[in-house]
Amino acid sequence: MNKLWYFALLFVTIESFAATKASKLVWPSPPDPARIEYVASVNNAKELGIEKGFFSKIFDFMFGEEDPVLNSPFGIHADKSRVYVTDIFAKTLYIFDKDESDIISVKGSDKEPFLYPVDVVTDTQGNIYVSDSVRAKIYVFDSDGDFIRTIAPKALQRPVGIAVSADGRWLYIVDAMASQIHVTSLKGSYLNSIGAHGKGEGEFNRPTFIDVGNDGNLYVSDSMNHRVQILDKNGNYINAFGELSDRIGGFGSPRGIALDSDGNIYVNDTLYNTVQIFNSQGELLMLFGSYGTHKGEFALPIDISISVDNTIYITDTNNKRFQIFRRLEAPE
Repeated sequence: MNKLWYFALLFVTIESFAATKASKLVWPSPPDPARIEYVASVNNAKELGIEKGFFSKIFDFMFGEEDPVLNSPFGIHADKSRVYVTDIFAKTLYIFDKDESDIISVKGSDKEPFLYPVDVVTDTQGNIYVSDSVRAKIYVFDSDGDFIRTIAPKALQRPVGIAVSADGRWLYIVDAMASQIHVTSLKGSYLNSIGAHGKGEGEFNRPTFIDVGNDGNLYVSDSMNHRVQILDKNGNYINAFGELSDRIGGFGSPRGIALDSDGNIYVNDTLYNTVQIFNSQGELLMLFGSYGTHKGEFALPIDISISVDNTIYITDTNNKRFQIFRRLEAPE
């Protein structure tokens, strides 16, 4: 009887352990080694683990303020303990600060509210840059969300994706209407423009988002050319990959783009609701995601940001949330 009880207990323990392991949502599926793991879906501050204190709740109650709920999250940027998310429906930038257990809402300058805030990025000083494609301006705020200035070079028509150069000196602004990338100083002085409308090397057709690698190179979603282009920091063409295709490795509508610590390139495809991962040469490594409302599924994944610890943040726009994933280390 004791032996039977022992083996029954052992069986339950093994089964429970297997169930715990199986409950993790990973890509690729077993038996292949897992490389991407689902972490969480976030629609509000509480789901990110931000819980306001008693006095903050009293303050909010007295002044009629409520914790924000995402409606149409669009651009996203992860920086240290903060996650910055633009919401095009609320016309607001939300700053989720996990260390301070606080949420900051930024709606533009005192004189000019946002009309269509698209992307967000920060510099080494913690200043925040937000592109507004309707205003045709970049709004700059300090780390507390207080307005500093706007950046609006004459050449700028419809700013979308933005990025700060690896050395922290320049701001790259993707102009979807002009099919160019404008370069300014962080104070707003116009320096030059990269590219032109077309299909050739270094030319663009309605580009959307951009990221800067540790090598200083620019990685651009050349959306209507259905490819990714890689340029050096001065805008000189290096390489391109992708084409219009419904097969893996091709693109329907590439949008958000980001690099992990190994220089692998992650590209959101809003048409196929997937994220494809390529190495630095543009060779496909894997993909994850599909259309749906469940964990790890997407309905219009627009932007992506990867933190220094390889945590992946993706705006899942039509599901009114952003999702968090973790890149797992490759097995030896």
